[in-house]
This record gives sequence, structure tokens and C-alpha cells, in this order.
Amino acid sequence: MNRSADAIRIAQPKPSKLPLLCILSLFALLITGCPEQSFSIPERTAPTGWQVEKDIPDVSLGGLYFLDNQRGWVTGNNGVILHTEDGGQQWKPQDTGIKGLIVSIFFVDAKTGWAVGDRGLILHTTDGGASWRLQASGQKKDLTHVYFIDSKQGWITGLKGILLFTKDAGQTWTEPKGETRTTLNAVLFTDPDHGWITGHQGTLLFTENGGRNWSRREIETEDDLHRIFFLDSQTGWIVGNRGSIFKTTDAGLTWRKQESGVAAFLAGIYFTDARKGWAVGATGTVLHTQDGGKSWVQQVTGTIQFLTAVHFMNQQLGLVTGTKGTLLRTESGGIPPTPETSPMETAS
Repeated sequence: MNRSADAIRIAQPKPSKLPLLCILSLFALLITGCPEQSFSIPERTAPTGWQVEKDIPDVSLGGLYFLDNQRGWVTGNNGVILHTEDGGQQWKPQDTGIKGLIVSIFFVDAKTGWAVGDRGLILHTTDGGASWRLQASGQKKDLTHVYFIDSKQGWITGLKGILLFTKDAGQTWTEPKGETRTTLNAVLFTDPDHGWITGHQGTLLFTENGGRNWSRREIETEDDLHRIFFLDSQTGWIVGNRGSIFKTTDAGLTWRKQESGVAAFLAGIYFTDARKGWAVGATGTVLHTQDGGKSWVQQVTGTIQFLTAVHFMNQQLGLVTGTKGTLLRTESGGIPPTPETSPMETAS
């Protein structure tokens, strides 16, 4: 079956009662900030379990992807892509040949990856990022997120309902027919058949046939939904603006709101197991849970930059990207040192 000919049957969302934070891509939104929100900012003089990485280009960073515990990539403005092969201790720039905004990156193996950004930008590499080549998207609007099911099949979301699909590793990208004009922010598959797309105004789309058809899944919110994360086929979370966090434990049949305790725009989320997770967002916000999201606690980061993405290699070692060259690293799960855990000075 030619998937490009399959219609995406999506009912138009009701007009949102909330003003859209931005009509740009997620990352552009992060740069411009979030109006009309109040935030609770932890005291910056308090001890922090996060350290700011040095020698990082002074551009806003947004895309964050790790293939394994050692090999990862970070993307940002001015065509920036950084690569690490030691778990984020050292970062080396990769030459993209462009000056645009790169908002999302994804690798299927050590050699093969894609990155997307503003004005329909799609980059592709087959040598681990040593060289990047443009792929034709057929779009002029900003793209927001990229995800590949395997080395051939991939999906890209974008502004005003843009949804692109490839089944030949990006040699050709097709735009399935659909009815939604709502900005789509992220795409994720839990297996080759089951996938999710998040978007503005509470948009949550679901497929159970590999994307041949997408249907709307009910979720009780009109907030903009951004990153979605699944720990396994049953358990997942979504974050969005106004501190929104939603959780499912039944493969997305139902989503229940969790109390984040903040009003900040949340842009990224990651869990290492069913209990321990982190969510990041505006004004340096990092939230941490140790009970699967029943309760969330703010961690002191020492920054008020907009934090855009989070990834943990294990329960201790994690990274967070943000605007103005912010790259945070923790080796303690973000928990600050205490007198009991800090090295004690001894008299000589």
C-alpha cells in the first residue's frame, strides 16, 4: 500500500480559549519565551546538583539525542551540531554547512541520522555526522521534530499541521492528507505499529497501523502539548505549557494529569525507570520525581535560561540543554551535595 495516499482522518480541534504562546516551532518558541506566566524560581544561591558545561557555543540549544550511554548529539542555532563519544564529558562540533536553526536530531545507528529545523530544513548523515547533506522536504514552514522507526521509515512534524513521512530513508518525503492545521510538536513510536503525535491546543494523535491512519485521542486539556516519552508500551508521559504533565499506564487509552507544582512551560521529559524522572522548561526549571510523578520537586539549577530537552544515561548521569549555550550536566541525579555526601576536609 502506498502510505502517501492514505488520509489522516483528524477532526478539527475546537478554538482554544488560551492564546497560543507562539506560531513558530517549539524551539523558536523557547527562544522568544512564554508571556503571561508566573514562575517560582528556586533561590540561585542554594546548592545545586547541576553544573554548567564549559566551552559550549553561545547559541540556543534544543535538539538532544543519545544513541547509547556514550554517543550523543546536541543541536542549536546557527547550524550547530555537537557530538560526544564519552557520555557528554567532551563535545566536538560537526560541520553542517548551514546557518539555520536545527531543533531536533535522531540517529538509528552510529552512522545514520537526520536533523530538522526552520524553513523546512532536513539534514542527513551516513557517516556519524562527519558530513551532512540536505534532503528536500518540499516545505518552507518550520519543522519541529524527527523520529525514525527504522533505517528507512521516518516521520517529521511541523507548523500548521505539517506531517512528513518517508519509507526510503528520506530520498523522498511525502505529506499524508489530513484536515488538521494545528501545529504539531513531537512524534514518537513505541513499536512499528503504535505511534503518537503531540500538538497545540491539546492535540494528541494516535496510530495503531504504522501511520496509515491517525486518530485523535482524548486528553482533558486545551494546553499546548510538547514532548512525549514512553518508558515501555504501557507507561508514558507528556509535558506542555502551564506546567502540564500527563501520564498513562494503559498504553494511552487514558491520560491523567499530574500536579507539577509549577506554572512554567515544560519542554522536555525523561524517565530512567517507572519511578524516577525529570521534566525541564522555562526559567531554569528542572522537576524531579521519585514516585512516577505522584509528586514533583524542583531542583536548583543555577540558571534562569529556558531549558529545552533532557536525557539521562542512568539514574545519576544526565544532561539538559537550554537557550544561550546552556548545557547542564549532573552526576548525582540533580540532587545537590549534602554535608554527608560531600568530601570532608582532613587536617594534614
